[in-house]
Amino acid sequence: MLAEAAKTFLEFLKLAPRYLIALGVMAAILLFSGEEFLKFIGVFQFAQDNRPMLGLTLVATVSLFAVSVAADLVASVKRKWRGRKFYRRVTDRLNRLTEDEKQILRYYFSEQTRANSLRIDDGVVQELVTEGIIYRSASLGNMLDGFAHNISDIAWDYLHVHPHLLNGTTNTYRTDKQPSYW
Repeated sequence: MLAEAAKTFLEFLKLAPRYLIALGVMAAILLFSGEEFLKFIGVFQFAQDNRPMLGLTLVATVSLFAVSVAADLVASVKRKWRGRKFYRRVTDRLNRLTEDEKQILRYYFSEQTRANSLRIDDGVVQELVTEGIIYRSASLGNMLDGFAHNISDIAWDYLHVHPHLLNGTTNTYRTDKQPSYW
């Protein structure tokens, strides 16, 4: 009996906020509506007999809904904070690029494309991936031509505003895609 009640209570806690609102509104109507209205819809006696349970239901649903809203707000703030932190990390890293990294990134801008074929066994490529500047966009590739890597939106936009960050000791760019003779 106790286990069944606990299971029912846990299932109640899992309800989506829209169901909690509906349950709370029904409890509030039964608690606070006038006698005439309750008699008209035929629930006056039920509301009188179960007032303590309706009150408890109202308090519980309002509390759970408030917790749900607060949790969503906290999650939203955390998501925004992480996004800003990631943006700051990527832009700081773009200001400290090595010449090899600049050569890889120059390809995207010289070809006006967001995709480049790069070998995944290259440490420079993996560093750019780890920093979130580029990402592997395809799981199919080979060890000679490499795998498709796209530039992230943050890096693309930031380097369009600050193209001088790609100036270096050379003006070459790099792709690992082999020219096709077919």
